[in-house]
Amino acid sequence: MRKSQFPLGASITKEQLAVNPYSIFEHLQRDEPITWVENYGLWLVTRYADVVEILKDAETFTMVPPVGQVNPMDALFGEMMLSMDGPAHRQTREVFMQPFRPKHVRTFYKDLIEAIVAELIEELRGQTVVDLAQAFADQIAILTVVATLGLNINDIATFRTWYDDFGAAIGNFDQDPMLASRGEQAFKKFEALILAEIEVLRETPNSSILSEIVHSPYQLETSQIVSNCALTFFGGVETTTSMISNALWCLLTHPESLAYAKQSEAHLANALEETMRYESAVQSAMRFPTKNVEILGVPVASGAKIYCSLSAANRDAAMFQSPHSFDASRENANKHLGFAYGPHFCFGAPLARLEALTGIQALLSEFPAVQLIDPVASQPYGHEFRAPRSLAATGF
Repeated sequence: MRKSQFPLGASITKEQLAVNPYSIFEHLQRDEPITWVENYGLWLVTRYADVVEILKDAETFTMVPPVGQVNPMDALFGEMMLSMDGPAHRQTREVFMQPFRPKHVRTFYKDLIEAIVAELIEELRGQTVVDLAQAFADQIAILTVVATLGLNINDIATFRTWYDDFGAAIGNFDQDPMLASRGEQAFKKFEALILAEIEVLRETPNSSILSEIVHSPYQLETSQIVSNCALTFFGGVETTTSMISNALWCLLTHPESLAYAKQSEAHLANALEETMRYESAVQSAMRFPTKNVEILGVPVASGAKIYCSLSAANRDAAMFQSPHSFDASRENANKHLGFAYGPHFCFGAPLARLEALTGIQALLSEFPAVQLIDPVASQPYGHEFRAPRSLAATGF
């Protein structure tokens, strides 16, 4: 029945969404703005206005899975912000939001990020070919999130391994016991590190994000601090790496926008907002109706999976003129949903923006001749997290 009612949704595959979802989204917005995706057993919503309405209404559309379903991150990290709503979510989020306020981030972490970027720039200098995704974007993201949390960064490869194991376990849709076990072991090691650091910070506070959280007037349980630090670590690496890599690909494949972005810091900042619109690092936000609802006249049962497509909404012609064109000077680029919307808007956005701005500004200034070796092969890819798999470049 649903296949015949939603033929476009019935034909969607993961590979189509990973390679180039935008023509699919355009057809869906016109003909099936809410559709049933048979292959994944979920509802997909693609229009900007509808996505906003769902994301801002946490009472009707919650992050909390229905009884019997487990959020993969919950299963690994324990209960954290992405699986909470209501007062508990607001209180926990407020504690973590405080050290991520834009003014606070610039005051306490701008110099740190500039130092990280300067060191990475020197490592690139004189090299023949560099994968900017791995050697630059990824390094900025992981070094920054580890340093701002106040953790030891002498063994950054260990954090990289933990991150990879977290990602494999969270995306373990085939229930591979080996991947699950590796994720659990990585989390136990991360947990031990955070617990040890918390004990130190209780006696000797410092300027780190973790210290602010530990000494917040609203005292979180230690387990809540650990699970949400794991979320902050994982999300901070994935989103920022993808944001920087996508921005470099967009700018280096659009000469007019690149020239515009080089004119000033404000222009580059707007180019980064356009990047988040044009190639969203995170592609979707999942919600569960708390009651039977109708969306665009389609009945959706309580507890059903609803994927709000952030990337589709960001290419909605009703919101963005010429949505499939990358334009670094776009006036309403900052209306994108790349950091989601509503109560679960990404609290780490100010830090991610500062990392991307600082890193790309330095790279373009130091290496004005930088260019991609194969722009087509480097284009962003992915159905859930979207970024170039590699970003081979010359000009150093």
